[in-house]
Amino acid sequence: MRRLWALIILTLFIGAAAPQATGYDVTERVSVEISPNSELLSVVYYLAFGRSDPFVIDRGGYLDEVDSYFAPYRNHRAVQMLREHLEKAVSISEKDMRLFYTEYYLLLCTEPPELRPWGNIDDPWTLDFIEALRDFARESDFMTFYRTHQDYYWEDLGIYVNALSLLPPDGFMGRYTDVSNVRFEFQHPFLVAIHGHSFNPFRDGVQVYGAGGMVPLVRRDPQRTVWSYRTARDTMFGLPLNKDYVNNTGLDELIYLGFVYHELGHDITLPGLYANYGDTYSLAYLEDTIEEDMPYLARYDIHFWDRTGMIYEGFADGWLDFALSGVDPDYAALAVWLQRAWGEFWIDEVLQLYGEYTAMSVQNSVPIGEYVDEMLTDLREMVPQEEARKFYEERVPVTPLRAFDRSAVDGRVVVVYGTQNPDPLGVERDMETAEAIAENLRVFYAQWNGTIEVQIKADANVTNDDLGSNLVLVGGPYSNALVNELDDNFPLRFVPAGNGHWILEKNHDWEVYSYILTENADDPVVTGELGDVTGAAVIMAVRNPYAPGNYIVWVAGEDRNLTALFQNPTYYLSSYEIWSEKGIEMGFYVQPLASS
Repeated sequence: MRRLWALIILTLFIGAAAPQATGYDVTERVSVEISPNSELLSVVYYLAFGRSDPFVIDRGGYLDEVDSYFAPYRNHRAVQMLREHLEKAVSISEKDMRLFYTEYYLLLCTEPPELRPWGNIDDPWTLDFIEALRDFARESDFMTFYRTHQDYYWEDLGIYVNALSLLPPDGFMGRYTDVSNVRFEFQHPFLVAIHGHSFNPFRDGVQVYGAGGMVPLVRRDPQRTVWSYRTARDTMFGLPLNKDYVNNTGLDELIYLGFVYHELGHDITLPGLYANYGDTYSLAYLEDTIEEDMPYLARYDIHFWDRTGMIYEGFADGWLDFALSGVDPDYAALAVWLQRAWGEFWIDEVLQLYGEYTAMSVQNSVPIGEYVDEMLTDLREMVPQEEARKFYEERVPVTPLRAFDRSAVDGRVVVVYGTQNPDPLGVERDMETAEAIAENLRVFYAQWNGTIEVQIKADANVTNDDLGSNLVLVGGPYSNALVNELDDNFPLRFVPAGNGHWILEKNHDWEVYSYILTENADDPVVTGELGDVTGAAVIMAVRNPYAPGNYIVWVAGEDRNLTALFQNPTYYLSSYEIWSEKGIEMGFYVQPLASS
């Protein structure tokens, strides 16, 4: 397959003059906006697919106004074209990719209604679609709608502007590469969750570095805030999100800033990675190692659709970690763990190499991008092929992500609810939670090309064969007999605290690295743990002691309503997450197989 990012990163777009971005200027050379081109695409997408579509963000009154204003254009040719184009996708991941490519091309045009391409757009369908969009924008007077709704857009723009002000890209990037002829432009949609991507054309003799789309949603970032819960979408499966969040705009800003520096990491490294493609391909065993353990991840995540895509992601993630370590070290450390959980077991070496080569870049006045080939050589020596599997097992934490990938390979997962609670309403609610989890798992496995049996069983009906399967245990020890039998060996367990309360306490025999997401905007992430808390809910993954190649995922809460918090357990990259009114704790631990 043609490399996903090649078109976006390396092609030089030379054409007619185009205006600079019209959004908010963070500095003289850094701007951010809700792009009228992206929002035009979003409105047409919304008219094509409606409110219930998984890519559409519930923007409250804004949606009502879109409905009212654009009602006469629901059957416009642009709407029909986009619907037909995206319905050809064989999976939601492919639909995601088609949508962000379309937005990327639109960012190479002047503003509506003219939409004159100033960059190289050679795709026939896209050119026809732009013509249809031009008609739509003129007939609907889209720009009047756009200009009169700026107050809505500030909900996101305020976060973006504050985030970029924490570490302005022109200043930071200028330390390590020549930015004298560079503008930084970040152009985003508002209504539709379009996959975040690099945007770096060459325009009017000026190199643009920046991004389009939105923050990569749900599965690669800790989307655990009020704002991110409202705006996040699962654009890989369309599954609902759990309501585990804190209210912290400071964390929103860090999430966005991480996205920005990930994309800027592509800008400075991909030219060197492509120029040294042979050396890049010689590291394909890094991605192969992930795919050996998580083949389903490699199927639904577009970055695995060739053998070296994750090498490119690793270099971008390493730049994110390096940049944000000077802004919020605890957040940067959490980001590293999340990257390891996605399989990037070499991320520590990439981060170390950035530290070494940025120092050389400053000392020698050489752009960091010119050291990429040397970094590739060093990485191959630091993580040799013969050691890759060992490094993977020693570094990649046990997570629900790995557990549910193993269930795909194994072809079976058993969801077990408890029947020991003397309150029949408690048993009934836990059974309903188990049924919701099972249904979400069936949707999750829809892109796997094999058969996966998702069973629901009461704890009293679990057989010895079941015990060795991949299990999801629903409920605490008071309600679920299997949890009561196993939880002495868990890193967490519920113990009675009197008056109907239960404390979630730690087993300190486990080596755990944990971080708390707080409601303090000045210090949104801190290293440490919540301590023994009441009023908590937990999702946790461990290796199955009856069959260590398989896993147990445990979902429980102090009461049946808190147990129901994690009805979609498929997108967690921490070994456990504890939700409580005191904050969210994300913990990580490694459980290598004995044979590793």
